[in-house]
Amino acid sequence: MRQTPRGMAPDRNLTGELLWAPWSAVGWVATMGWMGLIAGVMLPVTLFIPFERFQARFFQPAVSWPLRMLFSPLRVFHDPHYDRTRVSVFMQNHVSMLDACAGCGSIPVPMCGLENKAHLRLPGYGWLLRMSNAIPVPRGEGRYAAVAAAFRERASRGISVLTFPEAHRTIDGKLRPFRSGVFRAAIEAGLPIVPVAVRGMYRLLPKGSVTMRPSRLEAYVAPQIETAGLTMDDVPALMERVRVVQEGWLDRREQLGHLCREPLTAVAPAGGDTGATA
Repeated sequence: MRQTPRGMAPDRNLTGELLWAPWSAVGWVATMGWMGLIAGVMLPVTLFIPFERFQARFFQPAVSWPLRMLFSPLRVFHDPHYDRTRVSVFMQNHVSMLDACAGCGSIPVPMCGLENKAHLRLPGYGWLLRMSNAIPVPRGEGRYAAVAAAFRERASRGISVLTFPEAHRTIDGKLRPFRSGVFRAAIEAGLPIVPVAVRGMYRLLPKGSVTMRPSRLEAYVAPQIETAGLTMDDVPALMERVRVVQEGWLDRREQLGHLCREPLTAVAPAGGDTGATA
């Protein structure tokens, strides 16, 4: 029985990786070249116009275009009850290095992401992060309070936040356990949570692989889950609600947006990490 090399996605093998390597090399060059081009165009513009004013109309769609270059067009389903006029904390399943492309193609409003604080000091990449209003995540105790303060500051400018509550990419295509930090920060900041689930990224580029395969990508953007009136004791149930909505789309292609509008007690918490990590 052929075994999968250590670190490679379970449904991939070395032969397939070699066969797809030439096509993937072209894809990587095209993707990186395109990203460099749009960054070179957008950075000078931000000297005169705040990034968030043109971000959702120009920058975010452009970031998603490499998916089409890779013959993996993204189809997005926005729940009828999703309210794009509200600043929110989006929570997306974490699968691939190209997840940000899917997020930018799915979320129709200005947004920023969370990033290791040290990354904002890197030449080139750090400039792009600062341009896009990325929230630096510090190390040490109390970091979720700092993240919550950043959530409030971005919200005051009409900027939503894209997060990946699993913190790390899946290794088998299934949801990993959630970290509670972003849920706690959303409650602290008083911002609603929007579950986002993307199907097909695991085939396109799973963790442990550098070769890409054409895939059918489908994203579901659920309605807002209210956090007003919630306390930290509600975090486990809130985490479970997001998980149920995401798994409904990922496993069965079900749109469970109605759960986002029901009382939180309607879905019993299944436990999980409740530490204050972001």
